[in-house]
Amino acid sequence: MKTALLVLFAILYPTISVLNLFSDYKTMKSNNDLMKEIHKSNNLFDSLLKEVRANEDLTIAIKDRANAQDNFVWESVLILARRIHDLEDSNYVK
Repeated sequence: MKTALLVLFAILYPTISVLNLFSDYKTMKSNNDLMKEIHKSNNLFDSLLKEVRANEDLTIAIKDRANAQDNFVWESVLILARRIHDLEDSNYVK
């Protein structure tokens, strides 16, 4: 009986050890593949973040330009209104 158990142990222990080594290898390979995918995702995220920041800067520049154009238009309207008012005053006085 003891001999049978020793033979069974002698057969199962190396088999389990080899299976454990194979499992560790597969896990390590899977982890490496996942790390590569994570790095790809991080690189994609970084490039998208740079693009969003560039678009944000462009939007701010366009908004500033639009504000400057709006200010110019309003200043022009005020100048025209003053000139029209001055012309009306000049014509009224005469």
